[in-house]
Amino acid sequence: MDPGDKPIYRLIRGTAWFFCKILFRHRVRGHENIPKEGPFLLAVNHSSNLDPILAGTSVKRPMAYMARSTLFSPAPMGWIMRNVNALPVEREGLGIAGFRAILDHLEAGGGALIFPEGTRSADGRLKRFKGGIVRLANLAQVPVVPAYISGAARAMRRGNRLPRPLNTEITFGECIDKEVCSEEDNGLEVLRKAIEDLVQDDHRLPPI
Repeated sequence: MDPGDKPIYRLIRGTAWFFCKILFRHRVRGHENIPKEGPFLLAVNHSSNLDPILAGTSVKRPMAYMARSTLFSPAPMGWIMRNVNALPVEREGLGIAGFRAILDHLEAGGGALIFPEGTRSADGRLKRFKGGIVRLANLAQVPVVPAYISGAARAMRRGNRLPRPLNTEITFGECIDKEVCSEEDNGLEVLRKAIEDLVQDDHRLPPI
């Protein structure tokens, strides 16, 4: 059984999935590319606070993700965050604490969601990727699944507190084998290209 596969997680995920389908008519493509078992990293573009919800509910296996430690208080909120497999870190990004928490989860056989850009994009376009995800994949010796969420930036722009009922979609690309990440620069380039290929519009993307 995957780590974090608890009844409360399934309940929260099912409820969130229902609202995503109703509010955003959320669609999922390429679900067959998600490994059915074993550890893996899910690399997703980041343009909205909706992204963790849209990505997490689109994967049938329980996913872990990093969240700022300040989001774990007061106590009731901390209980919810832990039961949706959030891993507290002191700051955004793949710092030492984030690496250790994700590595422990991967070693237990679970899947983890990572945003290669680190922070949200202000205009919805892909930003520069940071090398942490490739180093993490290499250390844990796990494959990486690229994914692209479209529509989230319009449904809930940066700075907005409430979402708008606009269509969203996530596309999962073909799994990138762990050997590809043995060299950081090459692994990052392959991952970037894989996510670019999933982009459905003609945004001009900045280089790595």
